[in-house]
Amino acid sequence: MQIYPRGSEWRKWDLHVHTPASVLKNEFGDDWDNYVVTLFKKAIENDISAIGVTDYYLPEGYKILRTKYLDNPSKLSSLFNSEELESIKKIKVFPNIEFRITKLVLGKEKDLSWNRKVNYHVILSDDIPIEKIESDFISQIQVCFNASTGSSVEKRPLTESNLKELGRRLIVEHPPFSSSGSELFVGMLNASVDENNLVDILNGNSNFKDKYLLGLPCDEDLSDVSWNSQGHNLRKNLIKQAHFIFSSNSKTRAFLLGGKNKESFIAEFGSIKPCLWGSDAHSKDELFKPAENRNTWIKADVTFEGLKSVIYDPGSRVAIQELNPQQKSSYQTINRVRFIDQSQKKLFSEEWQVLNPDLNTIIGGKSSGKSLLLYHIAKSINPVEVERKVRLSKSSSYSDLHGVNFEVEWSNGEISTLANPDDSKPITYIPQLYINHLAEEDGKSQLNTLVKDILNQNDGFKEFGESQEKKIASANKELVSKIDTLFELRSKYSTLSKDSEAYGTKPAVEGEIARLKEHIAVLREKSGFTETEESDYKKLTSRKSSLENRLNLFNKVIVCSDQVVLSSKQHCNSLFSSFKDNIFSDVDMPNDSTYLSSLLGSLDNRLREAVHNFNDFVLNRSKSIPPKIVNIKEEINTIDEALRPLLKKVTDKESLALASKTLKLEQEKLRNIEEIEQKKAAIEKQGVEFKIELKKMYDDLISHYKNYIIEIAKPDYQFEEDINISAEVAFDVDKFNEFVGYFDRRGNMQALLGDLVNSSGDFNFDIEQHSNKVIAVHNKFNSKKEIPSVRKGVADIDVVKKLYSNCFYVNFIVQYKNDDIVRMSPGKRGLVLLNLILHLSNSSHPILIDQPEDNLDNRTIYDQLNEFIRLRKVKRQIIMVTHNANLVVAADSECVIVANQAGQQANIENEEFKFEYCSGSLECSFEGGNQSSTLKSKGIRQHVCEILEGGISAFKEREMKYGFTV
Repeated sequence: MQIYPRGSEWRKWDLHVHTPASVLKNEFGDDWDNYVVTLFKKAIENDISAIGVTDYYLPEGYKILRTKYLDNPSKLSSLFNSEELESIKKIKVFPNIEFRITKLVLGKEKDLSWNRKVNYHVILSDDIPIEKIESDFISQIQVCFNASTGSSVEKRPLTESNLKELGRRLIVEHPPFSSSGSELFVGMLNASVDENNLVDILNGNSNFKDKYLLGLPCDEDLSDVSWNSQGHNLRKNLIKQAHFIFSSNSKTRAFLLGGKNKESFIAEFGSIKPCLWGSDAHSKDELFKPAENRNTWIKADVTFEGLKSVIYDPGSRVAIQELNPQQKSSYQTINRVRFIDQSQKKLFSEEWQVLNPDLNTIIGGKSSGKSLLLYHIAKSINPVEVERKVRLSKSSSYSDLHGVNFEVEWSNGEISTLANPDDSKPITYIPQLYINHLAEEDGKSQLNTLVKDILNQNDGFKEFGESQEKKIASANKELVSKIDTLFELRSKYSTLSKDSEAYGTKPAVEGEIARLKEHIAVLREKSGFTETEESDYKKLTSRKSSLENRLNLFNKVIVCSDQVVLSSKQHCNSLFSSFKDNIFSDVDMPNDSTYLSSLLGSLDNRLREAVHNFNDFVLNRSKSIPPKIVNIKEEINTIDEALRPLLKKVTDKESLALASKTLKLEQEKLRNIEEIEQKKAAIEKQGVEFKIELKKMYDDLISHYKNYIIEIAKPDYQFEEDINISAEVAFDVDKFNEFVGYFDRRGNMQALLGDLVNSSGDFNFDIEQHSNKVIAVHNKFNSKKEIPSVRKGVADIDVVKKLYSNCFYVNFIVQYKNDDIVRMSPGKRGLVLLNLILHLSNSSHPILIDQPEDNLDNRTIYDQLNEFIRLRKVKRQIIMVTHNANLVVAADSECVIVANQAGQQANIENEEFKFEYCSGSLECSFEGGNQSSTLKSKGIRQHVCEILEGGISAFKEREMKYGFTV
């Protein structure tokens, strides 16, 4: 028994190839050696894995090919080299006997020729000896031979001699036949058999049980023929009786697979049907060259059991097209894996375990090494993913296998190893209990990540999401920056208040100035100032005071200009750097891109040039001030000269000088106080504006999240299969509790938090009102009235930053058939979650799943889960550990890996190692193999039936699903 350890693979089959013994049409000639050489060399050249050797009525061509060539090694060796012989050994050859049956399918008058008689193919297993085919089948068939008036039609056994006799009689009765060909040709041309007679013979002989398939050729488009005619039942019964249809017509294939309503089709026709096709070659040039390159690809072992699999899964096991249907990328499928056991115990063989690019299922008894194998495959590829999932699901990690390495070879030849964890590749790993964890409340974060990953498969949503993430990050930065600026203003305000206190209060200084002025006036009055002198004195002193104010202002302008230039030079580097960093994060281009670097270099130059020009502008503006200062000082000197003769008249000069000096100091104080008040007023105004801006920024942050919700609601992002995704802005309580944790919890937290909490102390989150509530908390914190004290060592700025920090996240709501996942039973919830994971169809890397059937009943698995897996395995390689027969059989696993640990169960022994594995396809069926190893003593089908509960029933349900009882 040949075993195909990789399981069911797509291979090219041609089940309709004639031989030189095809009497009705032979363009090969009579040189059998030449025919056989051409047949197999062209089969090798065209990568043909199976051939249906076709003969009319009598399997003479198959008999010659089998007995004189395939079963005669010395003869083959004389025709082929060793390399060709190895290739020929891998090619399976089946007998295909083509009959004409007694029924006619009539068309237009011009079509009523002999070839309107319905052809009928019987393909037999190559296990049946040719002698049995001839004696127990062919010779048992009755051929309509002759008729007489009032009597039934004479029938004779289908033998070569009877066909020749029929031909001789017909040539005598109808002389034009003499030009048609030989007696055998005429006999075959006119012979017909009853298809029911064929079926009765095959069913009545145990040699043919489960070893034949009936095929009906169809040249017409069955979806377009008129079914409203007297031929309806005849045509329908022929189709219902056949296992497959010989047709490459795409519309016929779609029709026979059930069309748009599979259930209705099955109710009418009994089952859906596969279509097969072949070259129908009658000449060397036609060999393996079907019309329009419509090759037949069958995903199965190259065995008769493999061929039969097309009738159990006609939609997925056969394809008619030019190229191989298997088109997965080689860098995203695993080719084979193995343990490298350097331990003393030698637990594992170092032989490679091959994998199929589609669905691989790992089965075995308890503790047989199933999950252990899956875990090592996953961890060798992506240890970070595995450790994260294992930690979340609290499943086994197998970390105690010291001295054991593991290798994964990808289909492109790359190697991933357990010993080299840095070279990781993407996979989706679902350990045991992970689905259960996702279904629980503490798995909400992972569920949100999962849904987001799925949504990101849509390029439109991914682009929107990336844009929103940038907006959110930018809003956070702006909030922090605004709070920093707000507290800088607070610090300035505090400093100004302290400076003002050093000068005294404004009323006190103003009172002192008034007293000093009155005192000076008294001194002048005592000195005998005339009215004119008094008036001149007042004008001069007033003018001097005004000039001194202007002089003070000009000096401050010069200082301000110098400070602006200095600050500009100090901060431009950090500003430019931050600016460029923001551009880097916003642009989808590598940071080392020469193009982007060139652009940003140009930007840096232009910005520095702009700053330099600005600094020059500032300094140039202040250049006009020094001459003005000189003029003011000169005018003050002139005033002082004018005041000097007046001051000489003052009798108490020392008192006047002291009073004048004191007045000048007090006036300077007043100017400083008023200037501080102006600055404080400006800061207060700016602070109010900043708080308004702060609220707006916080509102903007919230709006970015709300826009997420609006976007997700669009129909573009909704899933199929009755799953609906919506979202809400949720509140991260743990994160906001960091703000609460800054306060002494012994205080009245309700007084601080207000409407943010309800009477029970739980957070009362309302996205529409949240911003107002946060502002209210901020105001209470500023007032410091009746609120808990801040913990020691915590700065006010940290408290405010934490208050306005991003405590939001998008919470996805998953509904299946309008039922919220939160309210589902654990089993149904797990099914929906697994479907979400498998829905990552745009991803192409492998999926590794450990027991997805947990919490699901068999009917749910059969009706839904296996269909999910069937859909996903088309695009992604799946490796799955399971105990459920339906996930192996009904999901049509391409490769089944059977695991066994020695000593776990009685009478189940391994050949050499504690853990051993074997693999093959579902169609691999035999008993009595290698008796030294339990794994190799039987086929995969037998292992599935023995190991998995319900295995036998699963096969029966699969094989009866479409009404077949083969």
